[in-house]
Amino acid sequence: MKTNLFKNAFIACVSIALFAVVFNGCKSTDTPVVTANQTALTALVDSCTTLLASSTVTTDYPAAAITAFQSALTTTKTAATNSTITQAAVDNLVVNLRAAKTTFMAAAYGAIPVANLLMGLTFDETVTSNQMTTEGKPLTAVLTAGPSQVFGTATNLPSFVTGKKGKAIYFSNGSHLEISNYTASDFEGKTLSIAAWVKPDSTRAGNYIMSLNYWNTWKFQLQEQNKPFFTVTTSVGGTDADNQADNSAPNKAWTHLVVSMNLTTGNLTFYVNGASTMVWNSTTKPNLSGTVKTYATVLPLMIGACTTYPEVIAKWDWVTPPIKPQGWDGFIGAIDELKVYNIALTDGQVSKLYRDENK
Repeated sequence: MKTNLFKNAFIACVSIALFAVVFNGCKSTDTPVVTANQTALTALVDSCTTLLASSTVTTDYPAAAITAFQSALTTTKTAATNSTITQAAVDNLVVNLRAAKTTFMAAAYGAIPVANLLMGLTFDETVTSNQMTTEGKPLTAVLTAGPSQVFGTATNLPSFVTGKKGKAIYFSNGSHLEISNYTASDFEGKTLSIAAWVKPDSTRAGNYIMSLNYWNTWKFQLQEQNKPFFTVTTSVGGTDADNQADNSAPNKAWTHLVVSMNLTTGNLTFYVNGASTMVWNSTTKPNLSGTVKTYATVLPLMIGACTTYPEVIAKWDWVTPPIKPQGWDGFIGAIDELKVYNIALTDGQVSKLYRDENK
């Protein structure tokens, strides 16, 4: 009997001792380790992984964007495996990866709404009586010879050559296209984009691609060193800008050029072969604001030329006739897939346009 009492007492003492140990352990002053909640991060990583694994990624996104997004995802996954990562660090990973995903998706090749095409010429259009009808708004583009007062008997109409896609139009000796049945306000909006494939014969200061009232409204051309060059005159003042990269459009080679203007945001962006090469803003170019100025004289919308001969003689008081052919501002070479939009094209839209036309 005594033995059992002793045994029971011993067990009771041991139990009390163990309870004391556990109790004292709970009272330790050490800070307990708290595991960070990675539920949101895990879900985000999974969605990003799925997005990158999509079979359409390589056809819908530029390679550089894919590489950058993959790098951000890999960095996030590595950081998340740290066993001592804090909740604050996890939250930062979520913020950064979301930003990387947003940037990636914004780089997607973007379709341009058909409704935003003001006018387009593939130069595969049917030519009747030296006239073509444009896509978008059905405008009439008239094949026009260079002024005989400048080029004499050498003047000629534009001709057609093998283009980047199908046929292209070839300008020489002042030949150009004139469009007179346009509505000025359509081409004088606060947003505008011009896209074209160009193949210049030579480097010239006045290789005009397209012009509306030359520098009185806007013009797009190749300037010295074969640089894309754009001028716009607004209610605030005039702006000249180029993409600051010599030989952007080499002679005897096809190059895709785009200029995208947004006077609401004050941005003017140049693109060469689908990639942004220069962005100007209302700080670097203060007159990129206001509204596009309307010129008092009604002139044709010119393709491949600066303006008309009568306009030069009547308004250009610094020009003394006779004008020599080398002094006439007009494109010499070929132009293909010319398009004008009433929106400021985005990086993704320009990339897709270039990609689609470069097939």
